[in-house]
Formats: sequence, C-alpha cells, structure tokens
Amino acid sequence: MRLFALRAVIAAEMQGRQLMRRRLALAILIALPVALYLAMLGQSRESAIQFGALGMSWSVACASLFAVLAAREAEPRLLLCGFRAAELMVGRFVLLVGGGMIFALAAALAMTLASSPISEGALIGACVLVPPVAVSLGLAVAAVIPHDLEGTLVIIGLVGVQLALTSGTWINVILPMDGPIQLAYRAGGSSSAPVGWSVLHAVATVLLLLAIASLSWSLRLHVRRAAAA
Repeated sequence: MRLFALRAVIAAEMQGRQLMRRRLALAILIALPVALYLAMLGQSRESAIQFGALGMSWSVACASLFAVLAAREAEPRLLLCGFRAAELMVGRFVLLVGGGMIFALAAALAMTLASSPISEGALIGACVLVPPVAVSLGLAVAAVIPHDLEGTLVIIGLVGVQLALTSGTWINVILPMDGPIQLAYRAGGSSSAPVGWSVLHAVATVLLLLAIASLSWSLRLHVRRAAAA
C-alpha cells in the first residue's frame, strides 16, 4: 500500500510538471470560463452562476484531456519500469482534482461576492462537485478518443448541450454535469432537483466515467502488449 501511494505521488508530480510546461494553455482554460461568467453577469445573476459552473467544468475536463494526451509517450516507459496502470491513474486523478478544486473554490468565492446567490451553500457545493466530475469526464474522453481536437469537440458538445437546457429538462439526467448544474440552479434561485440527488448523480457519474476510462485504457494496453509479443 505504501509503495502504491508513493508511486501515485511520483506519477502526480510528473503529470504536474508536464502541465506546467503548458502555462499558456492553462491560462486560456482559466480565462474562458471567467469571461463567460462576466459576459452573463450583466444579463442575469442566475444565468451567470450556471454559465460560470459549466464553464469551469469545460476547463477542468479539457485540462484533464490534455494531461492524458501529453503523457501518452511517457506512460509505456513507466509501465516497463514497474509502475502499474492504477498507480498512474490515481496519481493523475488526485493531481487534477486538487488543481481543479483550487480553481473551483476561488471561482466560488468570486461568484459569491459578485452574484450574491440565493444559496451560498448550493453555489459552493456546485463548485466543489465540478472538479471530480469534470476530471472523470476528461479522463474518459481521452481514453476513448485519444486525439486532442476530437476530444475537445466532444467535451464542448456535452457542456454546450447542458448550457442550452433548462433545469426541468429530462435529458439533464443523462448528461455528466447534472449534479453540479442542479446545485447551480438552486444557488441562483431556480427550481432544481434535491441536493441529495445532485450529490448522488455526481458520485455515480464519477464512478461510471472512471470505469470507462480504466477499461478503455486497459484494453489499449493489452493490445499493445499482445502486439509486442
């Protein structure tokens, strides 16, 4: 267990170094949801909160996608050195969720001051749920569609569809960001699903997406090993 944790930390550190080499891309990913929030703030407080939360989910998911794609060349060598796939995935997940959580909490504080939400707790809850769900989404998309352009378009499509929907639309339930967005609706004063449902949906989504990412990654790894043999 100690060895697993140590290797996961090493994997997280290496992933962090790779991401820091793309400072401009990270700055753009942070700036876009901020710009989206500010653009909506002059029109509607409720819409601004929802757009801010979903904008964050797009940024965190895309950062996760880029992180996986950037590590494609290094990971086979790490596996040959004795690392396990689970160690690499756990290290990456912890790093990305941690970084996303810092971004989300800063955004929650800024939106609380700028938007005066009806429920501050719901706003904070929405922002806290965004990183784990968005990171899981990015990992799953990267595992199934290992190309940056196509993966980014899939994430844009999923987030864009959810931005266009209202709180009572049934299709929200099958979209990955329904848990956070329902809390964002509540924070803005709109009708929303119960808090328990939002949390349950987020947890179930994270587990499902991580299972998809793990299975797809394992299948790709198995094929590579079989081909090499």
